[in-house]
Amino acid sequence: MATAQETVAKRFRIAPMGRPDQTAPIIRPGVFRPGPLVEDVERLSRPGVVLSDEDIISVLVKYFHAYIYPGSEAHAVSLADISELFWRFCGMWWEGSRDDPDDLGLRGTTGYALRMLADLPKTGHIFRSIAGRPAMLADISDGYAGLDLGTGTGVLLLAASLQARRHGAGRCDLLGVEYDTLVAERTGLVLDRLGLGRVVAADARDTRAYIDLLKGPITFVANETIPAVNQRMQSEHFSAIHAALYEKAAARLRQTLFFPEGLVAVEPKTDASVVLSRQNRFQVPKYYRNVNVYPRAIIIEGRLTALTRLGKDFPRLIPPQVRRFLPRRW
Repeated sequence: MATAQETVAKRFRIAPMGRPDQTAPIIRPGVFRPGPLVEDVERLSRPGVVLSDEDIISVLVKYFHAYIYPGSEAHAVSLADISELFWRFCGMWWEGSRDDPDDLGLRGTTGYALRMLADLPKTGHIFRSIAGRPAMLADISDGYAGLDLGTGTGVLLLAASLQARRHGAGRCDLLGVEYDTLVAERTGLVLDRLGLGRVVAADARDTRAYIDLLKGPITFVANETIPAVNQRMQSEHFSAIHAALYEKAAARLRQTLFFPEGLVAVEPKTDASVVLSRQNRFQVPKYYRNVNVYPRAIIIEGRLTALTRLGKDFPRLIPPQVRRFLPRRW
């Protein structure tokens, strides 16, 4: 009988268009910031320090390395070493590869969670929208409470930590909720080493498992459980998670920042569009719940952005011969 890991690996095998030069750096060498990840996080947490796209991409590739090799966040790792590991990871998903995530110490479906992070342009755009937010809705001098629902690798909790500290939060309480126990375990280890927050293994549709772990108003909520553009909204739990959160904690969400700020879905037969946002608690309108609607765009950084255009500012930082082999988030 095939294991869950083998099933996931087979599901995401792709046939690469040729083979890449696996000695090539995965980001342009001039973009990479030498030094340990922990020092980058400390520097970029300071109010007034410019958070550039180059900083973000550099942080993401270092976080990628630390996720596979916890402990490396405290040491300077070269771009060559990160690139070698990145190519090994990407190669696991290519048709004909004999490697699997176990070869890198990634148990179960942790490899799939890391694939999401490895879509560097899209992850970079999302990270920037959170960490680089110019203004907050609420006064956070007394504290900041952040939730990441379906947390995966936890990289958005890192972004939330930067958001909180760059805006002078007096206290920062971050909680990730992840259904997959093995992913929650690995992500919890990485975040603990960075001193960023906690991860609980729980179903985010059941707020009894986690919501009381945060006190007071909730400052930020991330919910990445968005289907791919060719998948129905019902194939993921995006709306169900928000419904449970609002049912349990609506009074604590009055000044909350959300990622995404909104989501646009389309019913293809009529070309009708529906918007899911805080105004309707991120729910598909009743009339459309029994028909197939598909995600098409999100509101990010205050702009409506097609999912196919997410990350459009970041490809310039990644060599063309690398971009074509990156995993795809959506």
